[in-house]
Amino acid sequence: MTKYKFTSNTKNDSTRRQFIKNVGFGVVAGGMAGPLLQNAQSEATTQKVKSRVLGKTGLKVSEIGIGGHSWAYKQVPDGKGDFRRPTVEEAMQMIGDAMDKGVNFLDSCTPLVESSTPGEALKRLGVRDKVLVSIRVSHKMKGIKTDQQEIYKWTEERLKLWQTDYVDFCLLCNTDNDTPQSGYWDMSYSIEALDKLKEQGKIRFTGFGCHFTPELFLEAFDKFGDYFDTCSIPYNIRHRAAEMVLPAAKKKNLGVITIKPFARGALLKDRDLTGAYAGLPRDMIAFVLENKLVDICTCGVHTLEQTRENLSASWTKLNPKARDRLKDVAGTRITDREYAWLEQDWCHA
Repeated sequence: MTKYKFTSNTKNDSTRRQFIKNVGFGVVAGGMAGPLLQNAQSEATTQKVKSRVLGKTGLKVSEIGIGGHSWAYKQVPDGKGDFRRPTVEEAMQMIGDAMDKGVNFLDSCTPLVESSTPGEALKRLGVRDKVLVSIRVSHKMKGIKTDQQEIYKWTEERLKLWQTDYVDFCLLCNTDNDTPQSGYWDMSYSIEALDKLKEQGKIRFTGFGCHFTPELFLEAFDKFGDYFDTCSIPYNIRHRAAEMVLPAAKKKNLGVITIKPFARGALLKDRDLTGAYAGLPRDMIAFVLENKLVDICTCGVHTLEQTRENLSASWTKLNPKARDRLKDVAGTRITDREYAWLEQDWCHA
């Protein structure tokens, strides 16, 4: 249990009571049971997301985490033929429902709303001390002394957005647009900054990852793996080069947080997820979880229905039909330039 505790003030308590009043104790729009308000009988029959130990941190974490780009992108139908972002109220529903099913890991990416939306949701629910929060110092590291100031600035900004005094994880990330070698950089300056933030009690654990090539992950493990606690690696049914990297991560006892189970939706594009491909996102996460070297599979969610389906991967085994569909997805070539680094460096198909 974390040593940090936060108590809700009167205004927060009032907001939470209003939220409870709005969602009720029974079924509301979309068939949602009030998150965190299940009675003893329903709790006994509700499936829960399984837990794994996150490497050298020793923390017991849910094997599915909510994160990535859950809040910044317009993926929610607005009823007018277009799309919008999830609201804070919807984030409360999704996060509350996920926590009720055992999820305790929330991840955030670059856009400000990726931290402010879940931060406000946790504040209103009054459950900050019940979850592990991860931030990513994304795409600014260059292997020079100014990295330190970037980390300090980024962390302070995210603490305000999450409305908290500390975060549990601070992960360093980068892209090939910032350094010549697909995100690899000298982490010495970064480590100095992270140590200072640890001393100040603003971060608990550290990590790195995201846009490295597989080969450079191995080099990073060799040079810096003894310092860091976790690593973040892309892994899905098509992009499987992580399988040659994961054993080295585990040799360093690094907690493994995988990302992009759907390649940010690119592997789901143009597939009928209500017909022939119903349940595909769940099965894609279940595939990742079959690898016991994975500790957490983080996935983006935009609706309550998506949240519930994704989490069901923890207790839904892949059947032969699901495996056949996954073989089809594995053969899907992604032409979007945004994911060229995945296709070039991580594709195993």
